[in-house]
Amino acid sequence: MNDAENLSKLLGHLPPAVFRSFMAAKFSLEMPDLDKKAAKKDQRAGMEAVLAALDVSARQRIEEVAEQIILLSDGPGQDVLDGFSQEIFDDEARAQFEGIRSQYERALWIYLNEGDLFEEALNARQADIFRQSPSCYSGYMAPKDLSVLEDSAARQAFHNAVAGQLGCPVDEVAVQVFKRLRPDTQTGEEVDLYQVSVHHNRPPEIVDCVQASELVQQEVVRAVTSHITYEPSNGHLEVLSKFTDGREALARIVSDHLLQSPITGEKIPLKQYDYQSLNAPRTFDLTGETTVASVKVVELGYTSTDFRTLVVKIGFKDTDDIHTAARSLIGPGFTFQGRRLTYAKLSIRLKKVGKDRARTITVILRDENKCNIKTKREKDRVLCDRLLAKWQLVKEIGDVTNDPIYALAA
Repeated sequence: MNDAENLSKLLGHLPPAVFRSFMAAKFSLEMPDLDKKAAKKDQRAGMEAVLAALDVSARQRIEEVAEQIILLSDGPGQDVLDGFSQEIFDDEARAQFEGIRSQYERALWIYLNEGDLFEEALNARQADIFRQSPSCYSGYMAPKDLSVLEDSAARQAFHNAVAGQLGCPVDEVAVQVFKRLRPDTQTGEEVDLYQVSVHHNRPPEIVDCVQASELVQQEVVRAVTSHITYEPSNGHLEVLSKFTDGREALARIVSDHLLQSPITGEKIPLKQYDYQSLNAPRTFDLTGETTVASVKVVELGYTSTDFRTLVVKIGFKDTDDIHTAARSLIGPGFTFQGRRLTYAKLSIRLKKVGKDRARTITVILRDENKCNIKTKREKDRVLCDRLLAKWQLVKEIGDVTNDPIYALAA
């Protein structure tokens, strides 16, 4: 099933009985009975034969669902689900979820049992997880409020153009177009987001494996994926791909064939998380923040030139700030000032508003440009994005501004 990479992964990683039940319940597929005495490989072979016999369009519909589940089965996807599970599930459901060890079964369980949560997690995972990494992200400006063409002719023309750009036969490229809603960063209102996923096969490679106690060589064909998103409300056309040189070409192909309007050539600046100001006491402006009760720096750390690391931690209810606590732990003359921070953790306490309970959001900033807000629920991510900008802890790379003046803590 070279045209269904994610479905093949799901078949290979889920227990055969779980996969069979999923296919029957969700897609009404008649799968063969499983011989419990047979090896898992043989059990999967029978189900794979049923899937391979489907026409391409039917298999593609299943592949689209499988892709979503697979996206929440990798490391970043599991980070998203772990964060959501602590805030959304009731105690019984959370215990059931935490008892599942396989990341593939965890993602499937949420898909089957918590549909709204699954959609939120998918949004957080797909469009934002790699946005701040120049190694796989490029953003371009396109005209606003364009309609994405989804008719068969436009899709086929796009499919052919992508295959030509990638140098692949057309039948070794799979294209998917999704539309979903996401909160606007500034207003929180839901706006449209289109995502185009492009999957293509890499050239075959030879890997070693053991069969019948013998080391043999086996040819493996791997597929790689690129994502292109278009947000009509602001004209942002963003490309997530490890192929640096081909990102602009993919953006232009989407513009030409699905938007039928060229990109402007203007790039979207990357965000740089700048948290060095936390090395001195400061306050956090909460003016107009009706949902935020308080904010506290609860962890700070740095690494010295000899690679020794110091991290100071305090509780949210500690009466001292982290700088006072550090002096009491290390010595009266200690200060974080003059040291380059490599780690910081902020605790943001939210008020109880309507049906939303009071809770805490933790924001972790580390190394040069890493921040955990990209793996949070969309609603929380939007809030954190806005607060970090308000507190001047994030800026656009390339901006030339005067050194900001930070308010000192009382």
